Amino acid sequence: MTQNAASRMIRRSAAVAAGIVAVAAPLAVVAPTASAIPGEWPKVNPVAYKVGGSYYFTSPSRGWKCAIRLDRGAPWAGCQGKIPARAPRVTGGGVSSIHPNGVSMTTATRARFVFFSDTTVQVRNQRVLPYGKLLQVRGITCSTGPEYGVNCAGGGHHFTISTDDYWMG
Repeated sequence: MTQNAASRMIRRSAAVAAGIVAVAAPLAVVAPTASAIPGEWPKVNPVAYKVGGSYYFTSPSRGWKCAIRLDRGAPWAGCQGKIPARAPRVTGGGVSSIHPNGVSMTTATRARFVFFSDTTVQVRNQRVLPYGKLLQVRGITCSTGPEYGVNCAGGGHHFTISTDDYWMG
């Protein structure tokens, strides 16, 4: 990825995260640019994504399997997929250093890379979260986009992840 492309990705990711946080906040006014956020960000019905006590979705490309889970203390969001090669190694899968295959965050903790060795973010027949739609559950808002992959935000924490790049906080 060129430095120019990386700069564009970071700017778009920042705009997407800011837009999602603003949309998720009560009484917030959202003024995203048309190039950063598609459409008016309509919300999907969370019940359509609920399996048990959690909410599962896949990106339209089917490259990312994600969940918003409420059974882990603070509301939790995570996605599993092909993480960019430059991501730092993590502990997981029974080894002390492995390339991550996912990212997670809670409304109380910053996003971080992880290695999922189970089906934490996967269920059979996961529904697609269409591009430009929001899934909001208990303070976490997630969206998908063709330019940025998956974005989840809540409690001042966020991640944007694609096969090419990432942005977390």
